[in-house]
Amino acid sequence: MLSVFLFARKWLGCFGVLPVVLFLGVPGMASEGRASFSSLLSGGTSPKGLGGFHSSPARFAEGAYGISFYWMDDVDEISWNLSFDFGSDAYRVGAFVSYQSMDSLYRNLYSEASFAKTWARFAVGMGYGIDMEWVPGDVFWTRHRFKWGANYLWRQVSVSGMLSGFLDEGVSPVVGIHWISDESISAFVESDFDYLHVGAVFRWKYFDMTTCYRFPDFAVAVQLSVRWGRFGASYERGFHHNTLGWNGVHVSRWIR
Repeated sequence: MLSVFLFARKWLGCFGVLPVVLFLGVPGMASEGRASFSSLLSGGTSPKGLGGFHSSPARFAEGAYGISFYWMDDVDEISWNLSFDFGSDAYRVGAFVSYQSMDSLYRNLYSEASFAKTWARFAVGMGYGIDMEWVPGDVFWTRHRFKWGANYLWRQVSVSGMLSGFLDEGVSPVVGIHWISDESISAFVESDFDYLHVGAVFRWKYFDMTTCYRFPDFAVAVQLSVRWGRFGASYERGFHHNTLGWNGVHVSRWIR
């Protein structure tokens, strides 16, 4: 299976002339499953979509599962991710598992489960994650992480917030507003009070393009995705001027 992704990586390199690619987890593409090192994250407060390391637990159920693969430029650092959710109009249950490796020096296995109670226009949720890190043949340690979130829908607008953090690091807030249009364009703005993320989604019948910009310390991201029936796939890339770039490939399927 790795050979398939390596082939995709080589083939998708032809998109290097485009701005960077990032999937935003907006409704309609349920394949977030994002690695922790893909730091140019936006869209984590979306009211729908598969969960990932940075996403809010306060989401409405879609019923989907997906797998993703990430790699970084110029270093041997990769991440495999599996995510799924299920539920009804009254609740959502989600899970996310990520395995990350860096050369032969470092390994990480992060597992997270979340639950949301949902109503017609409101959702509250909580998530718990356990992070296991080790140096092969040497030390091993674990950390615990919690998430709390709320999401309110008003017509085509979603207003949401999240608190998350490891027990040894404290809590970090994120707030977001998403305009969820049934037409060909949607948009959002998010902030963690250090950075502001502004993004838009352009939709066609089988193809989506998502763009995102971060301020200050300017960065740009773009994601390309296709969908057919209950299946979807996307390629993403993200970077800014003083960090290594990262890439991601997603495949997902809706089950309802």
